[in-house]
Amino acid sequence: MKLKQWINFYLLLFILIQSALYAQTYSDSLALERRGETQKALEILYKLVETTRPENEQYFLIIDKIISLETDIFKILNTVENKILRIPNTTQRIQLLKKMATLMELSGNIENAGTYYEMIYELNNSDDNIIYLLKAAVIHLETGNIEKARSLAKLVESRAKKMIDTQKAILLTIYIDILEGNKDAGFRRMSQILDDKYTEETLFIIYKISHWYDIKNLNEKAKNILRRTHNQKIINELDIYQKPLSPAFLFTVFETEKTISAVNQKIYAYIQTGLYGSLNNAQNMQERVKKTGLPSEIMETTRSGEKYYKVVIPVETEQQIEHYNLILKDSGIESFIIFN
Repeated sequence: MKLKQWINFYLLLFILIQSALYAQTYSDSLALERRGETQKALEILYKLVETTRPENEQYFLIIDKIISLETDIFKILNTVENKILRIPNTTQRIQLLKKMATLMELSGNIENAGTYYEMIYELNNSDDNIIYLLKAAVIHLETGNIEKARSLAKLVESRAKKMIDTQKAILLTIYIDILEGNKDAGFRRMSQILDDKYTEETLFIIYKISHWYDIKNLNEKAKNILRRTHNQKIINELDIYQKPLSPAFLFTVFETEKTISAVNQKIYAYIQTGLYGSLNNAQNMQERVKKTGLPSEIMETTRSGEKYYKVVIPVETEQQIEHYNLILKDSGIESFIIFN
């Protein structure tokens, strides 16, 4: 081999060795995350997801970690969604789609959450997963897509094997009919459910609907059952809601949250300024909010075994919402409203 060829060979070998020595790995990103250097960890993860093959087990771990650490929802949508669908393992795909749906719910992007719930059912249309189709139906109603909501509710009604899923699908269809002005037929069907078989959840839904729409006979019927099976405290709690709330609340699509600090019952609403998979990131955002002079809390919620942290600002009046939003906007902090 000629001298020039030897030189080129050793030069190439040196470059390869150096690349191997300085290549950043998934373990490096984990070490950076532990040190609180989230953005540096994400930089590595975004590079790795472009150079790792989908059939590699680490591909799933990289995407899972990006979803947990990234706070920019639109960046996640633009960079992660298509990559999830490349994963050959269906169980892993479903696991990541559930995580994406949860993230979309918590960040206020519920329409995207509905899409992911539909995708979960399409990947595995088992009876255990039909609840995700029901969630998608409720979200479509929440976002104004009534016909899609009705179509999915009918599909759940025809396929569900669990009584609770079947009845919720029926009640969702009834609720759509009521919203469209076809009240009498809906009230008769709800009365039939109470005469036949019902679950605790469907009893609560029927009671709330009849209370909101002042259907005295149906409301009294449901109340008598509640007196027999529960207590007056439950009835008082259900009576708090004097007007129809969102379909998602009525059908309890979204899980209840636990707050790290005590919730003030006088709070009118919350302004959410951030959603994070790590407490450290939430605390960093809380510091940013603190610099604006506004009060804030960190709310913790657990979905499918995963913890998430919201940074929220409690507000007591509608006027405060407008005032606080202007302050946040001037400080470059994005936000949206969650009603208490």
